[in-house]
Amino acid sequence: MSARTFLRAARRQRGLALLTVLWMLVIMSALVIGLGVTARTETHLARNQVDSARARYLAEAGIQRAILALLDEGEAVRLRPDGSSGIEFQLAGGVVRTAIQDECGKIDLNTSWGELVRGAVQVAAGRSRDADAIADAILDWRDPDDQRNQRGAERREYEAAGRVGPRNGAFQSVEELQQVMGMTPELYRRLEPIVTVHCLQSGIDPRVAPLAALRALPGIRDREVEQVAAQRKRTLDRGDALPDPALGGIGRYASRSPGYAFTIRAVATLTGGAVYRLDAQVWLTPDGERPYALLGLREGRDSPGL
Repeated sequence: MSARTFLRAARRQRGLALLTVLWMLVIMSALVIGLGVTARTETHLARNQVDSARARYLAEAGIQRAILALLDEGEAVRLRPDGSSGIEFQLAGGVVRTAIQDECGKIDLNTSWGELVRGAVQVAAGRSRDADAIADAILDWRDPDDQRNQRGAERREYEAAGRVGPRNGAFQSVEELQQVMGMTPELYRRLEPIVTVHCLQSGIDPRVAPLAALRALPGIRDREVEQVAAQRKRTLDRGDALPDPALGGIGRYASRSPGYAFTIRAVATLTGGAVYRLDAQVWLTPDGERPYALLGLREGRDSPGL
């Protein structure tokens, strides 16, 4: 082999070696970048999980703080049991806001007058033509017989639709409404805040009722609802006891709450922006060793606007 040929071969080998080294550097750089991105992603995920856990525990603290206020006679009289606002405090880098709603301000699906159930559905459905049929189906679900209301649904209608129902007994939860014939997700979303299964009374307490529940009272006028709302706000702002509003001829639908069943909503917001919500249904008891019972708990990370 001549010297020139030898030099050419040596240059080619050096070129191949350099190219191999460059490819190795590219691959190693890609691996390093990938590991860095993975590490950052895992760090973000871990931080999000930690923030979510912190926000949840803060919301739980809000529930417990509201329960303590309900059990304290001196503090309970200053609460707003109409769901408008509640206790607010700062803790562990977050803000916790609570609201307390007396369940007897709502319409009980099992024990309320049928007219109130119809009124609740009409308010939630926006006076649609389907409101009467859905109200009849709710009443058919809770009554013990197979006699169908005019536009309702009994076993035959459910079987024809390939569905199970009705219970022909008491609703076990508000969520059970979703199984009623004709119920839609949108109607349930509107109806759920104004009905309950925990009051066990035939009427509602207008002193603490959500305004939508007040509008369900047969024959009530919008002006009367506005007057009740204004009077309630003035009274609560002064720190006075809630008065019984004058409801005229529809007063028979009013019942005074015994003050034992409440929904407590707690929303925890961290400085970094994480938000967690807990809704708890609580029953106060006269048992000194177990002064309350937790009837239900729902959670979510969406803010309800407290």
